[in-house]
Amino acid sequence: MENRKGGNFSVPSSEALTTTLRNAIQALGRGFDVTSDVRLLYCKGAPGSRLVHIEEGQNRDLELSDGFFLPNVPVDIECSPGEEGIQRIPVCTFHEDVV
Repeated sequence: MENRKGGNFSVPSSEALTTTLRNAIQALGRGFDVTSDVRLLYCKGAPGSRLVHIEEGQNRDLELSDGFFLPNVPVDIECSPGEEGIQRIPVCTFHEDVV
């Protein structure tokens, strides 16, 4: 995993993170036996066999966040940035909610 802004990746083991991300991408479109185990290691089918077609021939660098890129990801796979920061939602007591 590389940082195109010139900084070092601040995760203790960027190789472990890259391996985990690649395993997650390989698991996309494969099934799980929810009565057994849903860890990536136990996805159904062989790596590369998917229920959903993903164009493997065209690859690009996928930006994950703040200039960090995972190289050689199929173009069909996207990553949404999500929401930044902490959401603060007011909580009411039962009696406040009922009134």
